[in-house]
Amino acid sequence: MSSRIKIPVPEMKILFAKSGNLCAFPSCQTPIIANEGDEDKLLAEMAHIIAYKDDGPRSDPNLPISERNKASNLILFCPTHHTIVDKFEYQYNVQVLREMKRLHEARFTRPKENLTEQEPKSEFLYASFLPISHLPRFVFSAETPYRKNNILELFDILNTQEHKDVLYAFELRDKRLHTFFDLREPNNPFRGACDKTTIDVSKATDLWENPDSHRLYIALLNRSLTSYLKKRGVAYDAEHFRHYFLPDKITVERKFTYKSLAGKNTSKALVHNPVTKATGLPKSYWIHLAANLSFQQIEQRQWVFTIRPERHLTKDGYESYTHSSIGSKITKIKSRMYNWEYLQEIQLWREFLTNAKPRLYLSFGKQSIVIENTLLKEGIQWVGIPNDEKDFISQKHPEDLFSYAEIQLLESAEDDFYSDLFLGEYEDD
Repeated sequence: MSSRIKIPVPEMKILFAKSGNLCAFPSCQTPIIANEGDEDKLLAEMAHIIAYKDDGPRSDPNLPISERNKASNLILFCPTHHTIVDKFEYQYNVQVLREMKRLHEARFTRPKENLTEQEPKSEFLYASFLPISHLPRFVFSAETPYRKNNILELFDILNTQEHKDVLYAFELRDKRLHTFFDLREPNNPFRGACDKTTIDVSKATDLWENPDSHRLYIALLNRSLTSYLKKRGVAYDAEHFRHYFLPDKITVERKFTYKSLAGKNTSKALVHNPVTKATGLPKSYWIHLAANLSFQQIEQRQWVFTIRPERHLTKDGYESYTHSSIGSKITKIKSRMYNWEYLQEIQLWREFLTNAKPRLYLSFGKQSIVIENTLLKEGIQWVGIPNDEKDFISQKHPEDLFSYAEIQLLESAEDDFYSDLFLGEYEDD
């Protein structure tokens, strides 16, 4: 939390009084005020459950500024767990932190005669992201006459060479075209769109070191994903940074059948027109399942694919719903999405993205993005939530002969590509 954000003293007193001098993270016994000899040292860090700033972790512009610095929106952590919670904001979302705060403060606010020690139980905390096992190790670029003002002409060239499996992911910057495809290959998708005598090759790990080139790399990853999802009937809402399901071309309403967290075949409405319970009449808007899908670098050479369920509203399944109440409607829908429902939607998205296979491949000739269809989990010990003990059965798709051969062929092709074409010049240290 920035030191420039001033928490009112009365709110701080309430927060500290309810926290029992312990970090609120489950099973953490770190005192927030530690004794060092004859002096006390303040270790506590106040974290906003909903961020104070609109670009902060777990932000929600619909929460009034006047409510953001109240004790009800603050939780006390030790420095270690404050860092973890903000770094993995999708895993530690608003609902999780509110329940964490409620359970923690309840230990110190109940009447003494009702205080009973609950035995901690072992559970798994599931992450809202999927691991990435392969990323393109090189980015190719070359001078091009195409800019944003004549980009449709570039698409005309691409469409004449179109193949159903080609992902036309590229970025136009500094009068150059950037892509994961090897522009030196005679049959690359961008042949005729750039000057082959100006081809340059950049190592991905070098691009990650510079903020501007890091953004370029992420832009290529995002365009690759958007290109793939477009073929699957999923559009991108650039204003709100989310992908959403398009309607069925015939029925408008669209459904998807997948294997749920309980291992059962479940049919879910991806696009539907809700009805008013009292009258049974359809409402004035359609709800589209949506998600913020993004690539995140969490370590020097470790990336993950995050999934944050959202909603997108339209008037009729097609035209954007622009009523002033749209923010409150979406917030109301999301506020009812508790842990189980949240994970169910993550399950739906990962099953849809991967076609219920062990992994998703986004290929660019001899380079690929590979997203593993595995929910990461971590064991924790805490008192738990009453009546919230549900089994997770369908968590991982077993490897079969075909999927095993597919990943082996990919790795072999990548090794040949990197060793033969670059002759060791770009080998990793």
